[in-house]
Formats: sequence, structure tokens, C-alpha cells
Amino acid sequence: MRWIRHIGFIKQKLVFLVLASILSASSVRAASEAEPPVKEATKPVSPAAKKPPAAVPSPETPKDTDVTPASAEKKTAAGESAIKLPEMTIGGKVKPVSKQTEVERYRLPQTTESITREKMDATINMMQAEDAIKYMPSVQVRNRYIGDTNAPVGTRTSGTSASARNLIYADGILLSSLLGNNNVNTGSPRWNTVSPGEIERIDIMYGPFSAAYPGNSMGGVINITTRMPEKFEGGVDVQQSFQTFNLYGTKDTYHNQRYSGYIGHRYKDLSFRFDYSHLDAHSQPIIFTTPLQSAGAPLSGGETAVTGAFPGQNPTLAPNFVLGAGNINHTVQDNFKWKLAYDFTPTIRFAYTLGMWQNNASASAQSYLRDAAGNIVDSGIVNIDGRRFNLNTVSSGLPAFAANRTNQTTWSHGLNLRSNTGGKFDWELVGSVIDLSTDNVRQPTVNPILAAANGPGRITSLAGSGWHTFDAKGIWRPRVDFLGLGYHEISFGFHHDLYTLKNPVYNTSNWQTGGPAATSPIFSNSTGKTRTEGYWVQDAWDFLPHWNFTVGGRFENWHAYDGVNTTTAGTVNQADKSAFNFSPKGKLSWSPIEQLRFGAAIGQAYRYPTASELFQTTTVAGVAFNANPNLRPEDALSSELSAEYFPEKGRLRLSLFQERVKNAIFTQVGTVNGIQTSFISNVGEVDTYGIEFSGEKTDAWIKGLDILGNFTWVDSRINENRAADEAAALLGPTAANPNAALPSTGKRQPRVPVWRSNVVVSYRATDKFSASVMLRYSSRQFGQLNNTDTNGFSYTGLTSYTVVDLRANYRLSKQVMISAGIDNVNNEKYWVFHPMPQRTYFTQIRFNY
Repeated sequence: MRWIRHIGFIKQKLVFLVLASILSASSVRAASEAEPPVKEATKPVSPAAKKPPAAVPSPETPKDTDVTPASAEKKTAAGESAIKLPEMTIGGKVKPVSKQTEVERYRLPQTTESITREKMDATINMMQAEDAIKYMPSVQVRNRYIGDTNAPVGTRTSGTSASARNLIYADGILLSSLLGNNNVNTGSPRWNTVSPGEIERIDIMYGPFSAAYPGNSMGGVINITTRMPEKFEGGVDVQQSFQTFNLYGTKDTYHNQRYSGYIGHRYKDLSFRFDYSHLDAHSQPIIFTTPLQSAGAPLSGGETAVTGAFPGQNPTLAPNFVLGAGNINHTVQDNFKWKLAYDFTPTIRFAYTLGMWQNNASASAQSYLRDAAGNIVDSGIVNIDGRRFNLNTVSSGLPAFAANRTNQTTWSHGLNLRSNTGGKFDWELVGSVIDLSTDNVRQPTVNPILAAANGPGRITSLAGSGWHTFDAKGIWRPRVDFLGLGYHEISFGFHHDLYTLKNPVYNTSNWQTGGPAATSPIFSNSTGKTRTEGYWVQDAWDFLPHWNFTVGGRFENWHAYDGVNTTTAGTVNQADKSAFNFSPKGKLSWSPIEQLRFGAAIGQAYRYPTASELFQTTTVAGVAFNANPNLRPEDALSSELSAEYFPEKGRLRLSLFQERVKNAIFTQVGTVNGIQTSFISNVGEVDTYGIEFSGEKTDAWIKGLDILGNFTWVDSRINENRAADEAAALLGPTAANPNAALPSTGKRQPRVPVWRSNVVVSYRATDKFSASVMLRYSSRQFGQLNNTDTNGFSYTGLTSYTVVDLRANYRLSKQVMISAGIDNVNNEKYWVFHPMPQRTYFTQIRFNY
């Protein structure tokens, strides 16, 4: 694409257009208030011929993915059909606040895919919020088990190890943890703070094409909308599942239960809803003890001869042993959610959300090793195939088979005050606070025999960490055709966020119940803050019949400060960092007929390093994480060409997309002195090109048959990483990676598969019974920058997968529905760094009043 070579020129033009749009809009005379609704105003009208209604139908308004079949039509109180039509404002008729999406309200230019409650119920075995998006285009959620607290999202151009490249909101509360950019506790989204039953709809907006969102939107924005009642209502939901798992020496069945309920009411201008969810879940093994065969020392006498080790290879084909499994989690989670809304006037609403999520988890380990008498061996010095291994220190200097305990309490607050007149001006104030009030992980530093006797260990804490955000937004709709050049809707706003990292690791004499040790209590400590202020403006300009040009820009001022790292070697005060950037955006849309729409978008975004990437030095699950205080911001330039067609009861979309990221931030895991260690660095440039197709049809061929499908092809490669390649060549090969010296330039971006696709086929046999078949496919991925991890079927490896899911629903009455399903019915054994769930069975009964 030639325009990418002229980004400097484009920046100047976009800045000029932003200023020109503001000046032209500010020059018009004051317009009258919104005209009365016009029921039959669905056809495009020339801007020069007619004054637009209060809210012009946006060419960027998404089509709802849930098109209710004709057989299920109902009549509203006004006698209008309840079939879900394109969600747009027609003829000045303003959609209620509770039903209006961000795309509709601010006429956002991103390509958008949506899923509603009805579609989730019909097609998804959903025991956690993140399950709701697993069949949506170009989306991958690395959800390892039910109750997983580390479930990052991969999008079109970014993998699941880049959680800071997308934004996830629930009713304006930011669930994305921009404390980190990884899939451990500091960086994974707080999905668990949303109960599956409270979700009304989810909208996914692709790419950084809207000035309304920070640079972390370079991958996309996921907006979760939860439901508020219109009358008294309540419900109870009981779900159970079990997974049959068989891998290496582990063969077991893992059970899960979720019990949830809600009650809500609306009385005049006041509405409230209370949700409670309780989860009791068990996971398959998440990690494995896999020392290199070459790490074994010659026998020196006194070793216990053992059997049961599985010989194999690590992802880079170095020979290893699989000695046992770890992080077999039992997690108990409770989620409380209080939501309150009050309509001060018919057009001004105040809403407050309070959430508390608690997690108490214990993780156990399993040794495959047996002595001559058949007894389990999980400690001491052992003889494996004539080599000596010390199980007390084999895993990164820690015991090979160690348990751990987790205790977490997270408080979330959300405030929203908005007007919804649909007239010349509307405004909104949004604030959110996430407080990790308790977040401790305890693990022993001694073998299981001593650990069972309350031996010493470490306490890793994130208590006191968290973030808060604030946004002030406005939209001005002058509704005046200035000099025959068309109409403008200008939105603008201010953004502020602050992320605070507090991550001490304490030594303790009793790993299960003790506090910090009396002497030398600190093993390490990492603290630091990041703060961003953003100012943005965006103009949706309807300049000709059927044409729209949305142009905008965002200024961002970023600071990282108060970074301190303490280890046993001493304390380092990190230097403060700051950056100031402007990100232009633009999209041209053309709708020659009502059913057809074309778009061309371009946008720049800056993703700033997170507090953990800059300052966090710690050890998690035996992996030492090293921060890099010298990281530079990621600089992304993205573009998209799209075509959308909306036939009766269906939709089709084809998108061609591109992304160039300079200074891309990646984390790599290697072995240093026998310890698994992660390193964070900038990669010179990554270029991505891709094709995305999405479509669906209700009542396809026969009445009751619904089909949804999507596929994505991506070519994403590292085009410049010369400095790192030269350093790797000097270091040469390692025992853990015989090909470590190979260059990364020209290789594929980690965690981004070439092919992804989803197919969902549903059949509504009767008004009471429906059944669905779902398929998920991903081609293989790489984890290493130089793509040397070619063996995916190993711990830390990544494989391709084809997974088939089933679901059936039967409505016993208007209030009661029962469901059953199977995920991974074909029992695919695949890896995404960790072993993913095998065949899992679901049952559910739900009562709603």
C-alpha cells in the first residue's frame, strides 16, 4: 500500500482536515432542537436537500449478529416487530440509554462485530464471561480451564501474549489490566469480575481507527454491556461440567460447578440489579516439570533409581524428561455485583456499579516417578536413565513438585453520568477504579516433605496495585448544512488513567500461614506507576448523499515514574520516562444502496510500556521475570479496506487489513544457568497483512437453520530486528535451544497463526428445542521470535487445533430452560504454551422470572 510510504504527508493532511472540520462546524449558526420523530425516514436523503434528523443513521452502525427468525416474532407494546434490525437511529427516534452502543452514540468508525444474549444462550457452553467471544472473527482467548485468572485475548494482528494491545470494558469499567502485557496476574483481563448471566451483548471493534480510545486499541476494543431491569425480575442458574483428561502420566476427571442468581427491579426512575455467582472448579495440569536430559549430572552414589519419566523433546527439539505435572488448580470464586441507575430526567441518567470478586485457589503437583517398590518419589536425589537429578532444585532452583496457594479480593467501582437527548449536544462522564485489595500467592521453597510440615517459602503480593480511569466525552450535532458541504457530528473528550504496581516478594518461615520472615523478609520488591492523559476530537462528516468521512486525532501524554527495584543484590531507582504523541485517524465510507457499504480506514496508535514491563522483577511458577526500564513505545500504523453486504436476514463482510508496528514489545522465555528466565525487548518492525471474512444467515435454505462463519488469513512477519539478531549470533546456541543463534528477521510474529476460522450451525427444530454445532480452527503458531520452536506438542509449545463443540437447549416452560453440551467433542489434544482442555461435558438449568 503506497499510502504507508507517505505517512508524514498523511499526518499533515489529517491534522489539517481535523482543524478544518472544527472551524467549519464552529462557524455555523445555532440550530433548532431535534425535530419530531419521522417514522418513514429510512432512505438516504441528500444533505443539501433536507436537514438531517437528530441522529443521522451512521454508515458505521453494526448489524446485530443475532437476527431473530420470523417464527419467533413478537409484538412490542407499540405494535412494532421485535425482529432485530440494524441497530441504528432512524428518523430522529432516539434509542434508550440502556440499549445504545458506543458505536451508535458516537458514530465510531471501526468495523464492528456483535453478539447478543440470545445468540450466546443458543450456541455457547458458557461458564465464564470470556467464552462469549470464542467464535467471533479473528479472536482467540487463551482460556486454559474454567476459572482461569489468566485468559488474555489475541486479535487480528496480535497474539495472546500481547494483552496490552486490546481494551476490554464492561459498562465503562476497564477490565484490561494495563499493569502488564502478559498472561500472569499483572497483565490478564479481569474477566472473572463479570458473571456470564449478566451479559446483555458484546461488541468488538477492530483496529485503532477511532480517536475516542487510547493507543492500546491497536488490536481492538471489546465492549461488554450488562442488563438492567425494566420491571421486577429474578433468576437462578445452575451449571455443571466435567473434563476427562489423559496426558503423560495424568489420567483423571475434573469437575466444575457454577451457581448464580440475580434480582432486579425498576421503580419509576430508579432501577437496580444484584448478581451473585459462585464457582467451584478443578483444572487439568497446567505446567510440567521438564528438565533437559543434558542437565543431568554423572552418578556419584546415593541416588534413588526411579522409573516413570517420559523422554521427549522441548519445543526447540532439545531432549528432555517429563517428570510430572503441576498447577493442578482447585479454585473457589465468588463474584458480587451491585448496579444502580437513576434517571434524573428523561434524558439524564446516573449509574453506579460496585463489584467484589474473591478467589481462593490451591494448586497441587503430581510426580510420575516411582522407586523399585512402586512408591511415589517427589523429592531427593534420583537416578533417571543413568543421570543424576536433584528434585529439590530441578525446576528453576525451586522444588520440582511444589504446591501453591492463592488468595485474591478485587474491588471494582464504575460511575457513569450521561445525557441522551439526541439533540444538538450530549455529554458523558465515566470513571472506574480497580483495587487489588488482596492478592497473595504462597509457594514453598523446599521439597514436598518439608513443605507438608509448614516449611519455608515465599509470598508474592500485588496488594495495593490497581488502576483508575476517567473520561469526559461530548458530541455536538449542529445539523446545519454549511455552504452545501454537508453535515457534521463532532465528538471530543479527555482521558486520564493511572496504574500503580506494588509487587513485593517476601521470604517466610511458614509458606502456608506465616508472615514475612523476621530477618531478611524481602526477597525482591518492584514498584512503579504509569500515567496517561489523552485529548481527542473526531468529526463524522456526511458530505454527499451516501458518503461519510470520519476524521480525528488524539494527543497522548504518557509518564512512567517512581520505579524502584529491590533484590538481594541491592536497590535500583529507575529513571522516569515520558512521551508525547499525536495519532491521526480517518475513514471514508460509501453506501451506494441501503444493503451495501464500503470503507477505507487508516489510523496510528502508540502503545506505551506497562508498569510491569518497565519495573517488575519477580518469579512466577518457577520463571524469573526481568523488566526492561529502557523500553520504547510501540508505534502502530494500521489500515483496512472493507465491504459489507446486508441481504435479508443475513450479512456478509470482507476486510483487507494491514498493520506496521515499530518498536514492538515482546517477551521471550529462555534458560539461564538452569533457570527459566523471561526477557522483554523492542523489536525493530513487524508488518502484518491479512484478509478477514465474516458472514451469517438466518433461515438459510430451510426455516430454522442459522449459519455463522468467519475465517482470517494473516501474514505477519518481523521485518527488522538486526541488533537483537547480532546479539543472539554472538551468544550462540544453548542447551535449551540448539538453534538460538538463528536470526529472527523475516520470521513470523509469535502467537499469530496464519489461518483461523469458526463455523456455527444452529437448528431451531421447534419453539422449545434447538441444537448447535460449532467448529474452531487455528493453524500452528510460534512462541520464539526466530520461530525455532517447531515442536508444538510439548510444554511451552504451540500447535494447530481443530475443535468441535455441541450444544442443545430445551425450554420446559416460559421460565425454565435446560441445556447440555460438549466442548472439544473430538478430544483434540493441543497446546497453547499449556495443555488446553480435553473433552468437557456441560449441563445447565436456568429459571427466570
